[in-house]
Amino acid sequence: MWSKRKPEYGDQIRVSRGLYYHHGIYKDDETVIQFASPIGSEVSPETARIIITSLKEFIKDGELEVRSFSKEEKSKKRSPLDIIKFAESKLGDDMGGYDIIRNNCEHFANLCIFGESKSDQIDGLMSIFGGLFR
Repeated sequence: MWSKRKPEYGDQIRVSRGLYYHHGIYKDDETVIQFASPIGSEVSPETARIIITSLKEFIKDGELEVRSFSKEEKSKKRSPLDIIKFAESKLGDDMGGYDIIRNNCEHFANLCIFGESKSDQIDGLMSIFGGLFR
């Protein structure tokens, strides 16, 4: 579940980019850790790295949403300090290469939060489109 509220230290945040949501980890208003290209497109496989931007740069012209976790998710979630430590430990890393299906910004955010690389956006699309080919 996502809500429009002020993020707190260690929160997973996202902003709509039209056809998809871009995800990151919030530390403070000057520090959002994300899997993106330093300049230009957030989905450039050649230049994507774990980088820091400000919250303002992250939001651009979109609306910020903050993830709220279910009781079950909260039991699996790392502490905010551990989320930030893990995210910062990956700064500059290309994470094995950006791949919209297997290794994107949401995969990175979930890796920071839960220690598991996954993307609900991609899983949802795969369940829709996968059914077309059965």
